[in-house]
Amino acid sequence: MFIKKLYNNIDTVVEESMAGTHLLFPGAAEVLPGTRITVRKPDFRKPKGLVKIAGGGGAGHEGPGPSRVGPGGYDMAISGDVFAAPSAAQIFKGLSIIDDGSPIFLGVTNHLGDILNFGLATKMARSKGINVNMHVIYNDVASAPKGREKERRAIIGAYNLVSIMAECGEPIEEILRVAEKTNLYTRAYGVGLRSAIHPVTGLPIMEMPETKIELGIGVHGESSGKQIELPRSKDLAVIVCDILLDDMPIEKGEEIYVSLNGLGGMTWMELNIFFKDVYEYLTGKGIKIYQSRGGNNGTQELGGFILAIARVDDEIKKWLSAKYPQERYKKS
Repeated sequence: MFIKKLYNNIDTVVEESMAGTHLLFPGAAEVLPGTRITVRKPDFRKPKGLVKIAGGGGAGHEGPGPSRVGPGGYDMAISGDVFAAPSAAQIFKGLSIIDDGSPIFLGVTNHLGDILNFGLATKMARSKGINVNMHVIYNDVASAPKGREKERRAIIGAYNLVSIMAECGEPIEEILRVAEKTNLYTRAYGVGLRSAIHPVTGLPIMEMPETKIELGIGVHGESSGKQIELPRSKDLAVIVCDILLDDMPIEKGEEIYVSLNGLGGMTWMELNIFFKDVYEYLTGKGIKIYQSRGGNNGTQELGGFILAIARVDDEIKKWLSAKYPQERYKKS
């Protein structure tokens, strides 16, 4: 099948993409030869005793690349095939490589393949005496009703505090507590405008008529079946914000964090306009925006976005503004 994308061999797209990423953005991370495991380079590894942060998932996503692994981020990340979870054996190998007796926090998105494979790898690691603590991430209001939050899949969240907490020497118990608090404080919702092409199969990820959009899609473009006529940006902002606020009511005067994440194929013009409309609608209701962020980090050229809102309290604010001891890594 002809696929109009740049590649050399469809069987090596993951490995070649990872290699190119680290050539383009040399820094604190490296891919271990013969694997899809990314770890910190020796001069950027945490001292023994500090919690290690690990995670991973399917390949094929646009986004931060090596910035996920390094000071202030992950200690190890592992990639599976395109849009598929890495195998339990791969995950176990990665956990074994970074194990120095310190606790390991393993963040896992609530998708069936990830839960099965990361769960099995956690059991394998614990049987070898590795102190692995698996935490499941869930936040997508479209995937399960209110009252069944733990059944929800994970899509892009608002903030991630576990990495900075680990860098600052917080114990695993505190990191797990705040990680679960983040789940409870966050609501996210996806919208699809334009389809993308799967880089291996060459097939559209979702069918999308020209005049329609789809509400409640997953991060890979998983369909919800809820298509509507394309509205103006300000009208869509009201629709999505009301869905989020209905699930997690925010009082007038309360502060929130807002994240607008393009799914790989959104232009900055579109994101900027939509964020303006979201901001005006939320602040018009008396809700205060404490911090916000935006950008493209998603699935190939998928046209769409995920809007996430999250509560903030004094503890969250503390970690959002915290800095890790950078002098620890200045020797490189």
